[in-house]
Amino acid sequence: MGRLLSALLVGSFFLAACAEPGPTNAPPEGWVAESPTRWYKPGTDTAAAFRDLSTLEAMGVARDDSELVRWTQEKMTDLYRTDPETVDSVFAADYLDEVRAGVPQGDGYDDAVEGMVNRIKTDFFQRYNPAQYQPAAEPFAIPDSLASAQGVITTQVYVDRDNQPTAVMLIEGTGTSLDQMMMRRATESTFTDAWVRPTAGNSAGVEIPSWVRISSNYGR
Repeated sequence: MGRLLSALLVGSFFLAACAEPGPTNAPPEGWVAESPTRWYKPGTDTAAAFRDLSTLEAMGVARDDSELVRWTQEKMTDLYRTDPETVDSVFAADYLDEVRAGVPQGDGYDDAVEGMVNRIKTDFFQRYNPAQYQPAAEPFAIPDSLASAQGVITTQVYVDRDNQPTAVMLIEGTGTSLDQMMMRRATESTFTDAWVRPTAGNSAGVEIPSWVRISSNYGR
């Protein structure tokens, strides 16, 4: 009888251990999985949310009228990724003519060009403000089963005018459940509002949707 009871207890422990939930690959409640790497809330324009923001050409905003213009845009690629059309509209209205005019050739040319681009990138925020990622307050705990996962995880999150994430796409991952865990973390996080002003100054900005890229490096 004692041996039988011991066997039953061991069996019960084994089943309980097997039943312990691991990391989920599913999106949170209220979200739809188009695929393991693309989740969205019903009603979201997925054609817009899941757009390719990898390059200026993919975004449809590349300008080839001068080498300096293209170089300047390349330096601003991360900003373009937050809202290609809005960023390019502000760039064209406020800075394109200046970049086309360039800076005088001669000693210090490279520094002058770098200075111009850095100033443009700084001044840009007088007219345009992209959404910013604010991670969930609770610490991100990695299960022991994923402790050996290595790589960069990058997600692209589409944030609506109400600062709510409505779609998340995995751009780069580890090939493990850690990717989906980071996708879930993005869906449960908050974001600051994105806006654009008609002119630089202190006028109220018009709230707009925006894309946010979130990258984390694990095991390196």
